[in-house]
Amino acid sequence: MDNTAIVEEEWQYVLNLLPSDLEQSAVSKLALVRRRQVVSGEDLLRLCLAYGLCDFSLRRTAAWAKAMGLCDMSDTAVMKRLQGSSEWLGHLILRWMQDRGLTTDVPKAAVRVLDATVICEPGSTGADWRLHLGIDLSELRIISVDLTGPEGGETLLRHDIPAGHLVVADRGYAHRRGVASALDKGAHVVLRINWQNFPLRTRQGSELDTIETLELLDPGEIGDWQVAFRDGGKDYPVRLVALRKSQAAAEKEQELIRHEATRKGRRPSPDSLRAAHFTYLITDLPREVLPAAEALELYRLRWQVEIFFKRLKSILQLGRLRAHDPRLARTYLYAKILGALILDELCEKALAFFPWGYPILSKTHEPMAPAADTC
Repeated sequence: MDNTAIVEEEWQYVLNLLPSDLEQSAVSKLALVRRRQVVSGEDLLRLCLAYGLCDFSLRRTAAWAKAMGLCDMSDTAVMKRLQGSSEWLGHLILRWMQDRGLTTDVPKAAVRVLDATVICEPGSTGADWRLHLGIDLSELRIISVDLTGPEGGETLLRHDIPAGHLVVADRGYAHRRGVASALDKGAHVVLRINWQNFPLRTRQGSELDTIETLELLDPGEIGDWQVAFRDGGKDYPVRLVALRKSQAAAEKEQELIRHEATRKGRRPSPDSLRAAHFTYLITDLPREVLPAAEALELYRLRWQVEIFFKRLKSILQLGRLRAHDPRLARTYLYAKILGALILDELCEKALAFFPWGYPILSKTHEPMAPAADTC
């Protein structure tokens, strides 16, 4: 679907999907302070989506708004309206998720996948923003969205994880303090770790050589060891679950390690090259609750989040931000996210469309028999 269709010919349909407090929240969140030119929350949201979702420049957004009869403003005036809309857009994203059960009535022992991605401003060569995302894996729904500056690293401390919930995350989140905090709250983890910054201990309290332990595995064998890690003088019992990779997969990761070392002007660590032969993670859940093979399969499913990020970065051109100004950048990014949620729902409804208004086939019933030909 052409993204411009969202703010043009499909707009009246999109309006039916939006939160019911669209107009009220535009005022309460101070996005719509004066009704000069932009007279409603509906018009302001179309302006935001044209800029963010459709990726129009400020000048083109102003020209588009005039052509559509929304308002007649300069690009500078449009920019000021957009700068004041980021908090409101964040509210609409949250309400969208709440209206669809994304943040309420979460199933007991729900599985949450966490990940983050880097967003860059125009002309930048480093990380300018980080988008942190949480997804309920059982429902494949977004449950948390957070935007931070480059200092906002990946950590479980950033996420409010209820007791009984299981968090699945990559090794970027493998920091002992964050994991200890989640376990102290009664949450559970399936977390890929790094041998360097997440040292493990035996249950008897002695240091564990993680790589030597991994190398005990034969090809195709799954390892499952009772271990622990220490934080703040307290030992946390966990399991180390591991699997030896195929030779091709190991060589691919070793190539990445060598490339990164060369880029930094260093030699690759021999231990890192050894560890590249294994996928290994920790979990606090006992074997009878989460067998080792299931833990590895559960970790594999976190690529659902990677796919979501890649979709945002490629289809919606989220790889780089248009704006340098923080307020404008937030508006741009939140408009992208809200637009992605709208697109997903529109596509889902399109797949479920029946020209006659109802399905005639089901999984439990045979197709309806045709009427007898009486002609």
